[in-house]
Amino acid sequence: MFFSDWRSKLTLFARTLSLSQRVKATFIVSFCVFCGLSLLVVFAATKGTEDYIFEKQLSRVVTQFRLHYANRDTFLFPEGVTAYPSFADIPPSLAVYIGKSTPGIYELEHPGEEDFHYAIAVMPDNAWYYFIYDVNDIEISESLERMMMQIIFASFTLFIVLFFMIFHLVLKRSMAPMFTLIEQVRKSADAPGARFVSDYKYQDDEIGLLNKTLIEHAQRIEAFIKREREFTNFASHELRTPVTVIKGVNELLKLHCETNPGLTKPLARLERAVTSMEDMIIVLLELAREEGTQESEQATIATIVQEIMQAFQGQAEKNGKTLSLHMTSSASETIPRVNGMIVMGNLVRNAIQHSTGTDIELCVADNVFRITNTLQDTQQHKVEFFSGVEQGYGLGKIIVERICHQQNWHYTQRVEAGKITATIRFSG
Repeated sequence: MFFSDWRSKLTLFARTLSLSQRVKATFIVSFCVFCGLSLLVVFAATKGTEDYIFEKQLSRVVTQFRLHYANRDTFLFPEGVTAYPSFADIPPSLAVYIGKSTPGIYELEHPGEEDFHYAIAVMPDNAWYYFIYDVNDIEISESLERMMMQIIFASFTLFIVLFFMIFHLVLKRSMAPMFTLIEQVRKSADAPGARFVSDYKYQDDEIGLLNKTLIEHAQRIEAFIKREREFTNFASHELRTPVTVIKGVNELLKLHCETNPGLTKPLARLERAVTSMEDMIIVLLELAREEGTQESEQATIATIVQEIMQAFQGQAEKNGKTLSLHMTSSASETIPRVNGMIVMGNLVRNAIQHSTGTDIELCVADNVFRITNTLQDTQQHKVEFFSGVEQGYGLGKIIVERICHQQNWHYTQRVEAGKITATIRFSG
């Protein structure tokens, strides 16, 4: 648990670092760990080699003494080596650390700074001899070892600092082209209509290839935006012209309603359909533009919902559904009328299409619109207000999602007790 928590904190901290800082930190930590392990290995190898030499010398002394002992010759021990014919002859200060060792060569584990090696050998007459090798005058003392380690550590620290300074300069020069490239991209992004052009002259290295790729990508985006603007300008005229014609013809037909009352209802439906089409064209063109303009016509949420109820009342009655509106406050927030019509209209239309009950409740409160309808048990885990693909409303989902994102409106959905409730919270 502690390790996972520590690792998550370390990962979170690493994400706050820049690329150059990560490279520096990774290299310095790796270098310090490598050098530290190398020092430990060198130190251990030095101590191991030193002990091997002492034990090898003691082994040679034991072998030579055994030969002289068999021939009853006098043997002259090297300086520092002492032989004891029995365990009782060993000085008590050393005997306590030898204990009941078996024949062989060992390093005496003395708690102080004194260092001894000892050997236990069996002579030809089965007598046990104990050999003590005092290497204190030959081996480096503990105090000298500590001093040497301090000197090595200080030198190592100074070397790390110098190396880090050099590495910092090298890394800074190495990453300078990338920062220059980033600055050029930022300038081209901040300036309206500016084109991304880089003067990086080395095209065969990593930065050069990245630069070339960015230029090609920028050119493709520029061409796409140009085509999109041309299409938007063309569509703005070509789509609005027939709608204007239909509206004009509809006004002329309404003049005959007095003589032909049967035209009143279909012409009213035609007028609502044309108005809805005109609103949809406005929103689609607005969403298609890279730099959108705010919808000028504003209306309160309550007013828009009332318009939607009037527009969908006939469809609801045709499907055997009843729309009911509950106002929990006297005033509601003002939002772009067309965007609100499309978003809330899609929710109402999908509720009429999917509801298995007869009642569809619409609620308006300050800056919130809520709609609730009944679902079958088999629908509760798969039906969404922003779905309806099987009914042909997939485009509506995309439009609603983009409008909510553009206007910073928040959509939530909850299924509970056989009812599904969709909520749009309009931010000011």
